[in-house]
Amino acid sequence: MTRSLRFAWRSQGTLGLIQSAKDRLAGTRSSLSEEALAVADGAGGLEIGGPSGRFRQHGMLPLYPALRSIDNVNYAAQTLWGEALEEGAPYVPAGRPTGVQFLREATDLLGIPEDSYDVVLSSHCLEHIANPLRALREWRRVCRPDGHLCLIVPHRDGTFDRKRPITPIGHYRSDENNDVGEEDDTHFAEVIQCHDLRRDPGVRSAQELMRRVADNRTVRGVHHHVFDLRSAVLLVSEAGWTPTSVEARRPYDILVLAQNSTTPPTGCDLRSISKGSPFRSDR
Repeated sequence: MTRSLRFAWRSQGTLGLIQSAKDRLAGTRSSLSEEALAVADGAGGLEIGGPSGRFRQHGMLPLYPALRSIDNVNYAAQTLWGEALEEGAPYVPAGRPTGVQFLREATDLLGIPEDSYDVVLSSHCLEHIANPLRALREWRRVCRPDGHLCLIVPHRDGTFDRKRPITPIGHYRSDENNDVGEEDDTHFAEVIQCHDLRRDPGVRSAQELMRRVADNRTVRGVHHHVFDLRSAVLLVSEAGWTPTSVEARRPYDILVLAQNSTTPPTGCDLRSISKGSPFRSDR
């Protein structure tokens, strides 16, 4: 068994192993890839977090090759997931320089003018942000009117968060109203108590988890909030984006495409989408 299949088995058991095998045979592309590529083709993008394999040529949303240019935002020069970064350096997400690296908090894109980008994209970053509603509003600020958001977040049922409660929309509103920052430790006790170590190949012991949680201000490894399909769509909508398409996909992804528009959404029937979700809590 290869390393990727062993990882799938460790984190997801039989279902993860089956999905990983299917991806190898049929490819990993999401059913939303054509719609996402249509809005990304020739566009200027800003990625929050990353780079992400999900946006590469053979990923589920292969946006990197389609975009004309792409800048990047990461919270610090050194992160848990990547090598040392430098403000103003070229951003190279897919083997060629296509944009500029910014070192900023995702909730405060200081110095980036409003309406600067056609597309904002982010994969498995929003859950690491203590105030996601404020972040999503800031991403709207730098996205041009009628521009787009391509967002991927983890589904609670498929991750080590599976024993945690879904974060209600009222909690996000409270965090925004109280101007919660990245020093917030509200969820730390819950994370330590409910974290399923068997589904987290990146953490070897409860002691290592506790150290990482205690040092979250630096490493940002904590998932502050927990999503299912409905809560992810509600959060994006609350921030003023208009969701257009949604997909829940094993082993643990929620994909949300949205527009920076107040026009009523089309093509995003959450009830029918939820019925087709592979995750039990969506149905």
